[in-house]
Amino acid sequence: MHTRSLPLVVVLLGTVTACFGQAETPEVARGGAPRAEVAGASWDGPLLEIAIDVARGDHPDLDADAVRAEIRRLAERWRRLVADESDPILRADAFATVLFEQERFASVADLDSPENLHIDSVLERKRGYCLSLSIVALALAEEVGAPLHGVAAPNHFYVRWDDGVVRRALELTRRGEPLDDARIKAQIDDFLLDDTLYFRNLTTREVAGVLMHNRGFVALVEGRGDRARADLLAAAELVPGLPEVHRNLGVLHGEAQEWQAGITRLERALMLYPGDVDALVNLALCRHGAGDLERAREDIDIALLLDPSHARAADLLHAWEHDTAFTSSGARRLSDPPPGLQPGLLGTFHRGKTLGRPAERRVARTLEFDWGRSRPLRAVSDDDFSVRWEGWLKLPVGGRLTWFVVANDGVRIDVGGTRILDQWRDVGYSSWTGTADVTLPPGWHPLRIDYFDSSGNARLVCLVSRDGDEFPLDLSKHLFHQP
Repeated sequence: MHTRSLPLVVVLLGTVTACFGQAETPEVARGGAPRAEVAGASWDGPLLEIAIDVARGDHPDLDADAVRAEIRRLAERWRRLVADESDPILRADAFATVLFEQERFASVADLDSPENLHIDSVLERKRGYCLSLSIVALALAEEVGAPLHGVAAPNHFYVRWDDGVVRRALELTRRGEPLDDARIKAQIDDFLLDDTLYFRNLTTREVAGVLMHNRGFVALVEGRGDRARADLLAAAELVPGLPEVHRNLGVLHGEAQEWQAGITRLERALMLYPGDVDALVNLALCRHGAGDLERAREDIDIALLLDPSHARAADLLHAWEHDTAFTSSGARRLSDPPPGLQPGLLGTFHRGKTLGRPAERRVARTLEFDWGRSRPLRAVSDDDFSVRWEGWLKLPVGGRLTWFVVANDGVRIDVGGTRILDQWRDVGYSSWTGTADVTLPPGWHPLRIDYFDSSGNARLVCLVSRDGDEFPLDLSKHLFHQP
């Protein structure tokens, strides 16, 4: 089947497998009922009729009689080929001989197109991928009464001859090459749980569920959310034990920012198949969207332990390490400014030096004040007052910021909750002069500056330069506050 990741991932895996939701708690699909219904088909009926009805969802003008006739024609070729053959292995291989040597079917890698999924167009164009080629082979086997079964593996689908004595698996994406499915199963045995459908012979109903999942996947890729949801929920009802359907329903919820529903689905997928790295990545994205950054990081760490080469997991880890720095400092990305911003820092003037007796507020567009021996406002005296300026420092470009400060008397500066300068003392007649450095990424950074004057001259000057620039920043373009 197919897999899809959340908006920030945009990864489509190139194999086929079924995905299903929790049958015990069916959801109501947007624009449709949760029941598995397609054109009145019986999910336990002939697979060929199910495949025709599923195809009608995308091909309403499908010629069903032509599809049936083509399957009968292929069945006759198979019968002629094995007419005098009793060896089960050769009879099994005859399916590949008919499809790939006589009829020249070909495997394609494009999983997103309905033309490569549905039985009518696959028969007409003689092109398909693992699931759709398997559907043709299974319909052919159904016509001739041969014991061919569909088999799901993680993100894949193939067929197996199993007459109770002889078992032979065929990889139809490789022209029917014999497949050692026991070896494949052993490779993922650490993650294979008993209640999944992987590696066992599927019933017609279960194969139908796989097919419905893939139809829903195509709708998901094409942006038809209501159709995708209805198809995936139908698949979930048909085959609740196959992990991929939970993963893609989780993706669907994630794209709708239904974070908790997405988390529930993706956790279900991982309960069924703990080795699903893409489910872990999507779970991390849902947790991140829900604000659970710590657990999102844990999911990405586990994904990279399972697959160190997973590029998207590595990209997210790098991005979220940056996010962690933002989150811990209270900073915000440039694309996510605080609401209601206005230019300048909002200053609250207090009577006394302890910032405990607010008197009046004023907005400061710059940080260059020299009040001398005069009072800064009528509401405070010319000595023994304090001010707290608060707001945001906007940095379109990050770098190392050098703060040059002149103060008489005390000053302290916090950027992103970190104190970068602390000179909270009475300096007497002479002003204190000093610098402080802080390295910040681009973004909106919380800024707070506290100042007090004890007696005598009152002065505060803050100039900021970036990466050693000769000229300071024009702070009137970088300081903002929320009223």
